[in-house]
Amino acid sequence: MANWSPARGLLGRLCRARMIHTVRTESHVTEHKMKLSLWLLCVGVLLGGYNAPSAAADDAGGVRGWYIGNSVGSTTPKAKNFASSQSWSLDAGYRFKYLSLELSNSELGQFRYKDAAAPDSDVRVSGVSLLAVPRYEVNSWLALEALHGVYHWRRKAQAFGVQLNSDKGTDMTFGAGLWFQLKGRVALNLRWRRYDNSSGTDLSQTAFGVRYVFH
Repeated sequence: MANWSPARGLLGRLCRARMIHTVRTESHVTEHKMKLSLWLLCVGVLLGGYNAPSAAADDAGGVRGWYIGNSVGSTTPKAKNFASSQSWSLDAGYRFKYLSLELSNSELGQFRYKDAAAPDSDVRVSGVSLLAVPRYEVNSWLALEALHGVYHWRRKAQAFGVQLNSDKGTDMTFGAGLWFQLKGRVALNLRWRRYDNSSGTDLSQTAFGVRYVFH
């Protein structure tokens, strides 16, 4: 958890002009990424409403095959004095009969650190995860998911746009979710995930996503 605490001694010597410019630039980039993720979600939901019912869904468990997806959500650090942050991910995987394998590129968030003894600073966490997703098919449109895998993370701490420190590592991630199969090839999912020990603290994420299955 110590890795999430900013280096306070450096903060007083930062250049004000550079701070404002960099903060605004990174804020705009993050905002554009979130807008793109939301747009992709809306497109996926609309496609689900117009597709014809799929003939590839089996009795025991819905659609099979390759899929791609996009998710948006909120992530909360366990470390003290850090606020929650919006998050997003781009996902791809393959659905077998009772198991999926999934690769995900995620931006877990830019977490604002607030402390009366130091200026505000941010910790940004992103990375790639590989998941095994066993599932139980309740019926033709609903499945219960369990998630278990590894997450390779990168953390950067910065204040006023100037990087203070960074590190990276690989740790476990796990969670649970619901898969809602719409008409045709589009599905929606709702997931909760825990990212263990990302640079010294745990992260909890709740996310809503859309999936398009190529079957």
